[in-house]
Amino acid sequence: MTKTIFLIGFMGVGKSSLGKKLANKLKVPFLDTDDLLEQKFDVSIAEYFSKYGESAFRNAEKQLLQEYDFGKAVVATGGGLPCFYENMKIMNDKGITIFLNRPAKELKQRLIHAKKQRPLIKELSDSELLLFIEEKLNERLPFYLKSQITLNRDSQTIDQIISCLSEID
Repeated sequence: MTKTIFLIGFMGVGKSSLGKKLANKLKVPFLDTDDLLEQKFDVSIAEYFSKYGESAFRNAEKQLLQEYDFGKAVVATGGGLPCFYENMKIMNDKGITIFLNRPAKELKQRLIHAKKQRPLIKELSDSELLLFIEEKLNERLPFYLKSQITLNRDSQTIDQIISCLSEID
């Protein structure tokens, strides 16, 4: 592997858990853009959102993408990061982008117990959550599909990802 691998997709799709396994298998560092921003600002993403708002957060994400030297690493991005500014172009220029795609109903089940940690969904009822996911997925799909690799749920295994990467790299 000679480039940064960026995992993108909706919140709860498994970017962090899959990313850690992939990084381990490839023997490279695992990075998470949310973790990097929390370290930089010394507050949680939820606190940053409530203090400064989404616009400031999206600017911070863009700046991180532009300035940070990710090197050879697997990077899990925030779910909205690819959808703002020229972030997809930056990631595609700096490395390989992989869109992890899952159905909205499955994402709802994965997110229902993690709402408190997620600023965009923490106030939603369980019934509002599915509608929110469906709407946001439709908005974000055109950005996510700019990825060099798209993997649906049944192809999101470490071996299959490595196989796809070897075809590109």
